[in-house]
Amino acid sequence: MSTEIERIFSAEPKSAWRFMVEQGQGCYIPAYQRPYSWDKENISRLFEDVLYGIRQIISRPDIISFIGTIIAIHDTRYETVSPIYRAEVAPRVMTIIDGQQRICTIVMSNIALHDYIRRTVRPFEGKTEIHLSWIHEECNRICVELRDTYLIDRTSGDNNYRYYPRVIRAYSDVWSKRQGQAKYESSVANLIWEYINFAELGTTSQFKFNPIDSAGTLIDDHKAVYDAFDFIQKEIKRICQSHPDYDFPNLESAIQTRNSFEGIWDFQLSEDAQEYIAEGSNDQHYERFCQLLRAMIFARYLNHSIAITIVTATNEDDAFDMFEALNTTGEPLTAFETFKPKVIESETLSQYEHSPSYRWMREIEEYLNSSSKANKQRITSDMLVPFALFETGRKLQKKLNDQRRYLRDEFDKLSGIEQKRIFVQSLANVASFFQNGWDVKQGTNPNFAPLKVNDEEALVGFEVLRKIKHSITIAPLARFYQHALDAEEEERHQRTEDFVAAIKATVTFSVLWRGAKGGTQNIDSYYRDIMRVGIHSGGISVPPLARNPNGGSGVVSIANYKKALQSVLRDKGKIQTKEDWVNQASKIPIYRHSTHLARFLVFCASDDTILDETEKGLLKRGRSGINSLLKLSQWENEAYFTVEHIAPKSYGMGWEEDIYNDPNIVDTLGNLILLPKEENNLLGNRSWEHKKLMYSLLAAETEAGFDDLRAKLGSVGLNLSKKANEILENAKYLGLCKSVARYDKDWSLEIIEKRSRCFAELAWDRLATWLF
Repeated sequence: MSTEIERIFSAEPKSAWRFMVEQGQGCYIPAYQRPYSWDKENISRLFEDVLYGIRQIISRPDIISFIGTIIAIHDTRYETVSPIYRAEVAPRVMTIIDGQQRICTIVMSNIALHDYIRRTVRPFEGKTEIHLSWIHEECNRICVELRDTYLIDRTSGDNNYRYYPRVIRAYSDVWSKRQGQAKYESSVANLIWEYINFAELGTTSQFKFNPIDSAGTLIDDHKAVYDAFDFIQKEIKRICQSHPDYDFPNLESAIQTRNSFEGIWDFQLSEDAQEYIAEGSNDQHYERFCQLLRAMIFARYLNHSIAITIVTATNEDDAFDMFEALNTTGEPLTAFETFKPKVIESETLSQYEHSPSYRWMREIEEYLNSSSKANKQRITSDMLVPFALFETGRKLQKKLNDQRRYLRDEFDKLSGIEQKRIFVQSLANVASFFQNGWDVKQGTNPNFAPLKVNDEEALVGFEVLRKIKHSITIAPLARFYQHALDAEEEERHQRTEDFVAAIKATVTFSVLWRGAKGGTQNIDSYYRDIMRVGIHSGGISVPPLARNPNGGSGVVSIANYKKALQSVLRDKGKIQTKEDWVNQASKIPIYRHSTHLARFLVFCASDDTILDETEKGLLKRGRSGINSLLKLSQWENEAYFTVEHIAPKSYGMGWEEDIYNDPNIVDTLGNLILLPKEENNLLGNRSWEHKKLMYSLLAAETEAGFDDLRAKLGSVGLNLSKKANEILENAKYLGLCKSVARYDKDWSLEIIEKRSRCFAELAWDRLATWLF
């Protein structure tokens, strides 16, 4: 087993310099990696780590600073390199999975140090003083070390094209010794390439990175690197000039400790240099000498005492697994970000921006980028789990690597560019469903753009699914959504109607199922069956709904979908008739299982109802429009319609004990009523006598009747606070309270059970037509 592990990956500690100057090694940033993004705070933290180490050298000559792990793939077959001239590629390619920000920052710092040292030491060229010739020689030596970290010398090629930048990025850059082939257009590679050409000229001026377009405007994609490099140059100058902010160790004090410089150099500082530092402060070259010495100390520590662990994997999957295991602070790449290069490759780099895939990928990115960086991983995962069910009926895990592999493997299975484009378009449609429906902010109505959905009942039902977080329903609904989007103009209206019908059927099935079972009771697995294999039982054969299940082809049909849901209710839920459902649902403590589901069932039971004159305390269905509740304005107004327990949850004085013998009873439908939030709080846990009077007050149809009832409060011992009186004063007529107010007996187990059956029957009648 250990041999197998060693074959898969290796881990080796190295200095930053030792990793960067590996013979012929180039660091390759794959296309899915995010652009360089370190800001001043990140860079300052790195520099402070270096300076802290330098300050500790006096007492700890062997000190190192560990800055984390670099995870890379040793790409011996150049599988990650694109575009590529195989004869020209760097001899050793390390594809960076994690660590590009640190690598790029160290490379930029080395360029800035190289530029600073080569310019600052120039006046000492040809000097005969021992200490000046010594520092000139040492500066030249360290400049060679720094140079090796940012370029690879191929020894031959067209002019400066013999030099390769050590770090390049996929698609934007190409290694080649030939002028007509080489390309270094990504921000970091462009900076390195510009400096290579600048330094080779031997100019004495300072290098300035100035990435502008033909109009003289700073290139947007280069701004982060431009800002970072400008900051690095300024801070290195301040460090070398011993700015107080950086607390660089005093050189005169440091030379008095023998090990101080041996901790950085592998030899002792020469006696002439020590003597000059101690006594030459009045010399005209002294300050420049000290600046160079600080620059060399800083460069030496940054490159030779900054430690990193290089984890080298043999393939991308293992590298990402390792990254997830080791990563504790950074935000890993999403599965979508690592999928994007596959799409670009399928369309070819030159044609990608003009392809249909490009438009759909932009739509997906628009949705994913609408959230903060911290949430991007979550919303990507939340999108991909239902997409896998939508696409192939696969139960996809939330584990990042499972999602990466799913997108890659399913995409690779497809033959031909048209099939691959449909895959990308499907993902874009699911993203659109989230953006315009499922994921809209609370209080914002889903619009399902570009479809026009105006059915209020369907929209209320959809809001219920969102409220109870019934995300398993996203996949089937997104299939009907896509089916409507794909329609020609003459079919768009009918398919939109099918989408609306699918929402209603889904709401009915899920509400009836959970209302009868209390919990989910395997409901997710039944939805997955409908997507992946279809339903084949009880004489019904319905093909799968997923787009591409098991390599086949799914069928979008509202008739089939309803048949499948009906079959599951009948065969798995044992709900064949209204009576079956009422018998189960009337006994379920639905409020305890889901307040949102309880609220919706009471809404459905109370919609367009009137008093049942034959049975006090109960309701019956009235004419359409007499008391319509299934409207978004009603459902969204939770301040107006909240769920109130008639008999309080806990037993108290003034209530019959038999209600509380079974702890489930108080949470059943028959003990629930809809009230405005403040009125709900007002009734609270009062006795039945007091509550009944309050219900009567709220249901009073005239001002005179309201005033008469209010005058009776004191006579029954109901003394209200100032706040409670204000609530009553402002209370509006609440017809829903009338059935309870006119119940003239003690509130009992009997009336709760009757109301539970009554409400279950009314809710069934209201919902059943949506499915059956």
